[in-house]
Amino acid sequence: MKFYRENNLNSKGGAVSILLSLLVLSGLLIIGSGVSFLMIGQIKMSGEAGRSVVALYAADAGAEECLYQVRTEGVTTGCSGPMQKIETTIIGGIGFEASYEVTYDDSISPIIKSLGQFGDVNRKLELEF
Repeated sequence: MKFYRENNLNSKGGAVSILLSLLVLSGLLIIGSGVSFLMIGQIKMSGEAGRSVVALYAADAGAEECLYQVRTEGVTTGCSGPMQKIETTIIGGIGFEASYEVTYDDSISPIIKSLGQFGDVNRKLELEF
């Protein structure tokens, strides 16, 4: 009879240990999942930041080209129109393509609006002079 009681007490302690370890592991799993979701979001944003810089440079290239035409030649025919493509090959043979679209409005004061695109990211510049 005494052996049965000791064995019964030990089995209850084992069940509590298993339950406690299961709760701890569940908590760690929830925390790990939350951290991984945050890290995935940050990784996506860092990739978009790189594409954002390329789109901004494309918009800058379009605005500078239009400003050059206005200041040196006095013509704005090349400033407004469909998307102009910029193709570049960087070191290692990897190529990418960005584009820009420029509109020129001189109704009140001269304004150049340039929209740069790279991938799914758009950046816009506006020059007023």
